[in-house]
Amino acid sequence: MRLTVLGRSPARPNPGEACAGYLIEGAGSRVLVDIGPGIVAQLLRRHHPDELDAVLVSHMHADHMLDLVTLRYVYPWRRLAADERLRVIMPPGSADQLLDLARGVGGARHFEDAFQLSEHDGSGTFEIGKLRVSPRETQHYIPCWGFRFEDGDRRLSYTADTAPCDALADLADDANLLLSEATLRSLAEDAQPPEPRGHLMPSEAGDVAREGGVEHLVLTHLPVNGDEAASFAEQARAVFDGEVHVAEPGRTYEV
Repeated sequence: MRLTVLGRSPARPNPGEACAGYLIEGAGSRVLVDIGPGIVAQLLRRHHPDELDAVLVSHMHADHMLDLVTLRYVYPWRRLAADERLRVIMPPGSADQLLDLARGVGGARHFEDAFQLSEHDGSGTFEIGKLRVSPRETQHYIPCWGFRFEDGDRRLSYTADTAPCDALADLADDANLLLSEATLRSLAEDAQPPEPRGHLMPSEAGDVAREGGVEHLVLTHLPVNGDEAASFAEQARAVFDGEVHVAEPGRTYEV
């Protein structure tokens, strides 16, 4: 099982980088998880989308899904046969938002003509090929789901966007690798009471990794300028003694 980082930026991209997007390969399947702005260009350096088994979207914020528009343009401008369409798995309740986006960029069937669209149910485990995927709803500003991927005894989990919440314990539990957003430099950058929070600090990601018995923590979805990457990693290492990396675009991590 392995993880390849295509993009690690938050909503405001790091210079020259893409937003959220990750290739996860395991059990003979290849899945693109999140598809923020700039991800399709990075994907095409490695694979044609036909080499994917699915695209999986955590939530409907633009920095996690907007390059679906770009992905559509990779395909011929005609209605593809059902067995030619790429499987795209969306979050629960996203159909109306996706339809609004389709109408805005190319007509109501903009996505349907190229993608096999579906929604996961928010809690039940499903399979992409033989790769088992378990969604867990996290705490964000809009409905959002992290995912736990299992290939035999190997486990990779992705928090997606989230504040500290109960779902993180399930995602991190005995994971070989935890891919965790760590967007915040300080709590002042998150929503303030009485509004609920929506992101993690690196130290909070480290706490989750420690409590879950994680082997390897990869921090992502974070602003990086100069030596800030080292600072993010140090904050996590202060509370977690396992392996810690800040996600590097283009790098592959074995699980």
